[in-house]
Formats: sequence, C-alpha cells, structure tokens
Amino acid sequence: MSRTTQALKESVKQLLEVDLTDEQLTDGTAFKDLNIDSLDTIEVLITVEDKLDIQLDDARLEKLQNISELVQYLREFD
Repeated sequence: MSRTTQALKESVKQLLEVDLTDEQLTDGTAFKDLNIDSLDTIEVLITVEDKLDIQLDDARLEKLQNISELVQYLREFD
C-alpha cells in the first residue's frame, strides 16, 4: 500500500471513525455512500496534506467525485 493511500485510510479512520477497506479505496464508491460530507472531506484532506507534507490543488479536488479518484490523485505524490 502506498504512503498516500495509507495516510488517507488513517485520516478517515481517525477523523470520521470510518474503517475503509482496500476495495472501498479502489472502486467507484462515492463520498456520500460512505457518509462523508464535504466538510468531513475537507478535514480529511487537510490532515492528509499535513501527514504527507504536500499541497493539494483545490480546483482539482473540487472535481473529484469518489474515493478512487482521490486515491489516484494522491498517488501522484508517492
């Protein structure tokens, strides 16, 4: 598992008390299907940025619709 994927899983679990499986991180599961609203998503992304010492592009993040798109974007930082 990549460093960014691990950071995402840890952040979601820690902040939202949601346990994501590898299958959920690689399929088309929408954020709303995981009961993750936009505020929760922002909180997770800020935590991921801090953990990985990266800066995510807000305009690009707005276009992401599901977990797999987010993971694909985060993998660019591996």
